[in-house]
Amino acid sequence: MINRKKGPEIHPVQKLNIPVIDQYTLPNGVKVCEVNLGSQEIVKIEVVHTAGRSYEDHHLIGRATSSLLKDGCGSLNSAQIAEKIDYYGSSIKTASNMDFSFTSIHTLNKHCDRILPLLHDMYTTPTFPEDEIEKFKSLNIQKLKEELTKNEVITYRQITEEIFGIDHPYGYNSKEEDYLGIDRQKIIQHFDDFYGSDNCYLFLSGHITDSIRKDIDTYFGQTIKSSKKKIYQPSKTDLERKEILISSKNEHQSAIKTGRKLFDKDHPDNAAVFVLNTLFGGYFGSRLMTNIREEKGLTYDIYSSVDQMLYDGCFYVSTEAATEYVAPILKEVYDEMDILKQEKADIDELQMVKNYLMGNFMNMLDGPMNVSSFAKSMVLTGKNPEEFHDFADAIIGMEPETVMEAARKYLNKEQMIEIVVSPI
Repeated sequence: MINRKKGPEIHPVQKLNIPVIDQYTLPNGVKVCEVNLGSQEIVKIEVVHTAGRSYEDHHLIGRATSSLLKDGCGSLNSAQIAEKIDYYGSSIKTASNMDFSFTSIHTLNKHCDRILPLLHDMYTTPTFPEDEIEKFKSLNIQKLKEELTKNEVITYRQITEEIFGIDHPYGYNSKEEDYLGIDRQKIIQHFDDFYGSDNCYLFLSGHITDSIRKDIDTYFGQTIKSSKKKIYQPSKTDLERKEILISSKNEHQSAIKTGRKLFDKDHPDNAAVFVLNTLFGGYFGSRLMTNIREEKGLTYDIYSSVDQMLYDGCFYVSTEAATEYVAPILKEVYDEMDILKQEKADIDELQMVKNYLMGNFMNMLDGPMNVSSFAKSMVLTGKNPEEFHDFADAIIGMEPETVMEAARKYLNKEQMIEIVVSPI
């Protein structure tokens, strides 16, 4: 008889099952990554160009160009495009980040042949209407004003500026004058320079049929357009401690960030720092949460993050708390750093972190859309998705000594830039 009071045995994940991810190149050089999974007649098509911030010639032009692609193409205006998308039960989203611009469309298979021509027109005959540009500027200036009422936002803007530099693509902060400086000619120039077939990626996921592949080739595989090459200029490399206190009229709590410049995903210490960050402050059972929230009750939420772009990266600890708790919190943060440098992590604690991470990886590989997002994160950094096995194996085999060594290299108070934004 089954003993229902006894739970099933827990078995650590030893190997990830990465679904089949097909990669091929269209006749004009466009690179395609296909995840053909799922029984539902749904497909997601994502068009990606290396045309984000690190490729800009003018501040915020990457964001503006990406956003305005869906606001006019051929003879259609933004309302007509939206109506057509809605009519076929589809959805569209545009976005951009530090390195890439994205347009993603979800649609039913049976309507794909009607949606693909529209997506193609967005990338071949965008009109960038003046009224939509002005609307974009006005809306984003208003959003910026709202964001600047949040102390947490101010700390993030300040710390990235200090880490990468005020004029660097990864470090500059959006300002009202940057939005006001956007014009149609700059947008057209950015589109012409960086939206080519030679720097374009297509990510297909869902129930992919031969008919869809044929349409993809018809609309995205025939036209050759070269893009401008832009050499990345590295950010400043100094690691000097700074303590910056900013007075703010916003909110009742102080916002805290302390962090430093790090590296991109190709660095040999990437896996060790990934585990170290999770142990330190990267999940709910982390050292920072256990000590500063659970035991001492100094804040509701505290976490550490590693942000990695195509060419660089940074690490920071973030929290908000009453002003009188700022000094005790910072002391505890640096004390926890010192402990990780001086004492090896307990085997059971480290195994818990590994289990947590492997569980996240399994979720990441569950379902066609998730797998496509995973493939995108690999392919856009120049890696084959199968190479993720090496990263996962490095985490599974991570020893406490390796984590401690990473802490000694990267968790040093004298290299941290500390930003505190407090109410006046």
